Amino acid sequence: MPIVWRSEMSIDGGMIDADHRCLIEIINAVEAVRPGPSMPNEVVKTLAELSAYAQLHFDREQKLQDTVRFTYARAHLQRHRALLRDLDGMRAEWEKTRAPREVVAFHAQLCRFLYDWLIDHICKVDVLMKPFVDEMRGYTTDVVPLTRAAELGTLGSSQAQGAPHRQLPLAAR
Repeated sequence: MPIVWRSEMSIDGGMIDADHRCLIEIINAVEAVRPGPSMPNEVVKTLAELSAYAQLHFDREQKLQDTVRFTYARAHLQRHRALLRDLDGMRAEWEKTRAPREVVAFHAQLCRFLYDWLIDHICKVDVLMKPFVDEMRGYTTDVVPLTRAAELGTLGSSQAQGAPHRQLPLAAR
């Protein structure tokens, strides 16, 4: 069943929420994939999108947190790193997946991973940023939200890779 954005998921009503809606689009697209000859290609495409999404979104979120001196920025960074390690593990596991039955099992595992990412990270961890939202908004008014078509679909382009950061005058790591 597709995930529908709800107000309880909202963090800032702006860039962060738009990025999270992009993740929900990816999750819903993954869940819509059915067993068959196209499933392996869809899984590969999804893993690439997730890697691109995670890198861009986590970088933006961390820069915002550093800029506004978010209390839990270090712990949040560690959670982001753990999610990236888990995603790398999923990609490595995919490389060993060959048989159609394994592809279907991997797809189910990927759906669970994404659901956990959404619930555990966004709904339980990102919510801690809410007291800092007013200050964050001042740094994100001109930022281009992530979309599957724009940044994630054209990662070979240096313009697409730079777009989310072009107008973020945020603290460097």
